Amino acid sequence: MNVETASLVTEKRRLIVHDTLAIAVLSAVTVVLFVVTLFLFRSFESHRDELAKRWSGRGARALSDGHPIQAIGALRTALTYSPGNRNYQLLLAQALDKAGHTEESYNYFLGLWTTQPGDGQINLWLARLEAKRGNRADAIKYYRASIYGTWEGNGVERRRDVRLELAQYLLDQKQDNAARSELLIAAGNNPSDPSFEMKLAGMLAQAGDPGNALTSFEKVIAAQPRNADALMAAGRLMYANGMFLDARRLLDRADAEYDAHKGTKKPDDLPGLLQNSQRGVELVPSKRLKERDRIARILVARKIAQKRFAACSLQVAQSGQSPSSLQVLSSAWTGDLPSATGKALLNDPDAADATLKLIFDTEVQTNQVCGAPTGDDALLLLLAQSPNAQEE
Repeated sequence: MNVETASLVTEKRRLIVHDTLAIAVLSAVTVVLFVVTLFLFRSFESHRDELAKRWSGRGARALSDGHPIQAIGALRTALTYSPGNRNYQLLLAQALDKAGHTEESYNYFLGLWTTQPGDGQINLWLARLEAKRGNRADAIKYYRASIYGTWEGNGVERRRDVRLELAQYLLDQKQDNAARSELLIAAGNNPSDPSFEMKLAGMLAQAGDPGNALTSFEKVIAAQPRNADALMAAGRLMYANGMFLDARRLLDRADAEYDAHKGTKKPDDLPGLLQNSQRGVELVPSKRLKERDRIARILVARKIAQKRFAACSLQVAQSGQSPSSLQVLSSAWTGDLPSATGKALLNDPDAADATLKLIFDTEVQTNQVCGAPTGDDALLLLLAQSPNAQEE
């Protein structure tokens, strides 16, 4: 090998070594830069997450403290650090609703619903918002979707509560039959919870189903015999349906329990209900009484109703009106029944029943024409409106 060739080989080796070292250095620098960049990125992401959590926490606290406007600002900030975070979006949608931004809240929830239409909580919020917007059919649709939707934890209890909320909405919309159906389904799914049973009983009574309402009250009383509020509520219900004997029994127990719990304030209407229910017991012309005693009560009730009719007729005459219903009653009160003696009624059961019908018809018609009665007339009206109470 000549000198020139050896020099070229040496130069090539030097260049190879140089390039190799350069590549190695560049690779090392690249790795270092990658590590530094990754560390900075993760540090930045961690900081973003921390800021998002901090702002969302502020928003959640503001929302729970009743400051939705503050919550909106905090949650919007949280979403800038964590875009697309579903929990933050849910909180923001709720805050918008609480702040009165119904349409914006609705659009937010609707956007969440499109990605998760089976979510029970989202459907519940949409139901409430549709109710606020006056869209009854859509509100009911979302309520039902919520009942049959998915829930995280306590699904059975949450669905039951939503069904009660739907029932209350139906009651507010004067759809008592539909509400009653929902309440009876809820009653069948109740795992013996006295507090729930109390709420259910009150709603059943509101829906015009005193029988099932009383059944629910009885369940509460069976589980908690000294529950003064349950005894009081059941007594009120009995009284409102003319069941004066049972009402008196329950109200007496409630009165005793309130006395036993020192410091517990009695309901303001309790004394009046006790007095009136006792008077009602004395007025009921029950067929369980001896016939002579029953006729005596019919005669007392006839006198009360006749005075009510006379007062109402005078009121109507002074107003210049003449309702046809009062004209029919007027004919009846000028017939033979108002003057029949106790002996005559005792010997003629049909006449006794006809007299009782006249009494009840009078209380019902005068209530419609001359307004709600008071005193004994109010008690007779309750009996007239509750035929089963007459058998008490």
